[in-house]
Amino acid sequence: MLSAAGSGDAGLTARVVATPRDAAVTFFDSPAAHRALAGLQAELDALPAVLAVSDPAGGLGDGGQAAVADGTVSPDGRVALVTLRYPVVEELDNGDLRELKEVVAAHADDGVLRVEAGGDLFLSFEEPETGTGEIIGLLAAVVILLVAFGSLIAMGLPIGVALFGLALGVSAMPLLTYLVEIPSWAPVIASMVGLGAGIDYALFLVTRHREQLAAGTGVEESVGRAVATAGQAVVLAGGTVVVSILGLAVAGIPFIAAAGVAIAAVVLIMVAASITLLPAFLGLAGHSIDRFGLPWRRAARDGHAPRARHRWQRWGTHVARHAVAYAVGATLLLLALAVPVLALRLGFPDEGTLPDSRTQRQAYDLVAEGFGPGANGPLAIAVDLAGDPSVVEPLYDAVTEDPGIASVAPPRIDTDAGVAVLLAVATTAPQDDATRATIERLRSEVFPRCSRTAGHVPMSGGRRLRSPTSVTG
Repeated sequence: MLSAAGSGDAGLTARVVATPRDAAVTFFDSPAAHRALAGLQAELDALPAVLAVSDPAGGLGDGGQAAVADGTVSPDGRVALVTLRYPVVEELDNGDLRELKEVVAAHADDGVLRVEAGGDLFLSFEEPETGTGEIIGLLAAVVILLVAFGSLIAMGLPIGVALFGLALGVSAMPLLTYLVEIPSWAPVIASMVGLGAGIDYALFLVTRHREQLAAGTGVEESVGRAVATAGQAVVLAGGTVVVSILGLAVAGIPFIAAAGVAIAAVVLIMVAASITLLPAFLGLAGHSIDRFGLPWRRAARDGHAPRARHRWQRWGTHVARHAVAYAVGATLLLLALAVPVLALRLGFPDEGTLPDSRTQRQAYDLVAEGFGPGANGPLAIAVDLAGDPSVVEPLYDAVTEDPGIASVAPPRIDTDAGVAVLLAVATTAPQDDATRATIERLRSEVFPRCSRTAGHVPMSGGRRLRSPTSVTG
C-alpha cells in the first residue's frame, strides 16, 4: 500500500542509538551530551542516501518532554534513538551501509557518547562473517578421511575435488545474478552444502575404486566400473538434493527461492566434478592411491584387504540377522531424538539473536533497555484514507487501547498519497508469542471493526459514495 501510494515509508530504515558514557548523566541534564547528540544527527543527515532523520536533540527543550512523547528519547533520558529513513532497497547498495558504519566507527573513541546502530539497512546489506566455520569443517573432514582411508593420496582426492567444485560454484554466482537476485548470505549456505556434498560424492567413487584395485582390477577398468556403479549413485543423490532445494520455491518467499537456486547450482557443479574430474584424478593416481599410508593402517593390512573391513562385514551380517529388532530399536531411538521438534517455533531471526559483540545486538539491547522490549519491532499500520483523513483517529484510539500495545506514535497522514501510517510498539519483544498474538488480534478484530465503523460515511445529499477504508498492518 505504501509503495503504491509513493510513500517514503516503503523504504528501508536504520536506527542509531546513543547513550552517555557517564552512567550518572542523562540527555536532560547534560549540555555536552545534548551537543554531541545534535552533532551526531548532523553527521547522519549528511549521508548521501538518507531521506530523513528523526530529531531527538530538537525535542530536549523543556525537560525533554517532546522527545519522550515522540519516542526518540527514553523516559529516563539515558537513551536517544535516531531513525534514518532510506529509499527502497533497489536504490541502495553495500556502500550506503558502509557509510553509516563509518559514522558509527568514528564515535568509538568518543568520550561523551556511546553510539551503536542497527535496522533494516543492516539486514539487507550486512555481509555475513565467514571463514572460521568452513576451515574447521574442512580440517575435521581431512582428519576423518585420513583415518578412514589411511592414505594421504586417497584422502586428498575427495578434498581436492570438493574444493575445486566449491571454488567454481561460488565463482559462478555472479552469472546467476543475471537470472535472479541472489541474497548476500546465499553463497555462505551454498559453500557449506557444496563442501559436504562434494566430499560425500567423491567418497562413493574413491571407495569403490580402491575396493576394485584391491581385488586385482586394472586401473582404467576400475575407474570405469566405479563411474558406472557409484557414479550412478552420485547422480541420483545429487539430483535428489537439487530437486529438494529447488522445492524452497513453494515457500512463497522470493529471496528464499533465489537462495535455493544458488545452492542447487553449486550442488550440480559438485556432481559434474565428481563424475568427470575425479575419474581423471583416479586415473592419474593409478596404483599409487594407497601410497603415503599411515603406519598403523599399513600394519593392520592383511594382503590388500584391511582387517577393519572384515569387522564391518561381521557387524553388517549381525544386523541383517536381527533385522526386526534393529529396525524397531533404531526407529524408537530416532523418534526420541526428534521429540524436540514438537516445541519448534518457526520464524525469522532478528538482531536480538546476534552475538553480543555486534553493534546491531548492542543497539537492540539499548533500545529494549530504554524504550521497552517492543520498541525493537515497531508495528507499521498503513491506512488507505479513501479521501477522509478523519478515519485515522478512531483507529489510533482502538490500537492504543489494545492490551498488547504499549504506545502508538502520532499518525503521519499523507493526504496527497491518500495513506496514513501508525507506528505501534508492543508490550513484548518481537520474538515473543504474545507479540504474535497481538498482531493477529489487531488484524482479526481491531482493523475489521474500525473498517466497518468508517466504511460508509454519508456524503453530500446522503449518498454513500466511498468504499470501505482499507487498513493493513
